[in-house]
Amino acid sequence: MKYAFLLLGALLFLSGCATTTYTKNISQGVIQESDVVIAAVDGSFRLQGEFKAPFQSKAHYHSLNIGGEKLIKGYQHALGFGAKHVRIKVPSAQKELYGVLTLDDIDERGFGPGVSSYKIIIPEPYVNAAKDGKISVVYEYYHIKDDALFDNSNIKKYSWILWLSDKDVFK
Repeated sequence: MKYAFLLLGALLFLSGCATTTYTKNISQGVIQESDVVIAAVDGSFRLQGEFKAPFQSKAHYHSLNIGGEKLIKGYQHALGFGAKHVRIKVPSAQKELYGVLTLDDIDERGFGPGVSSYKIIIPEPYVNAAKDGKISVVYEYYHIKDDALFDNSNIKKYSWILWLSDKDVFK
């Protein structure tokens, strides 16, 4: 019996108990509205219409670890994982908006439209909600395939996230 526990312990140690998540990059995207422009504050990129991804962030937000108030303040964490400070020109806004943009690499188990390219859409109600220093958040998510151990059907991972405000609250 003593040897059985040693054998079991050795098997667990050698096989590993942790799961590894493999990711892949998305190389291109499109901003749906052709007159919307997203530009890096540092001048390193300018996105309009179809674009090649100028960077890859690794915020890896998903519906189990962030939502609601946490998502609104999530830009702080995202900046530490490669998100960029941006300015956003939206025709309906009188002045440029401030923002933080993630263009995340994606989980290789992901499926749906958000895994092959970024499609950035900034609906008018979200622009209107970003007034008076309030933060509005737009994003695209994809789903994860189930694996042998877990039911992943309710998990939504974000391929990109854009935090917006009419004031520079993202310092």
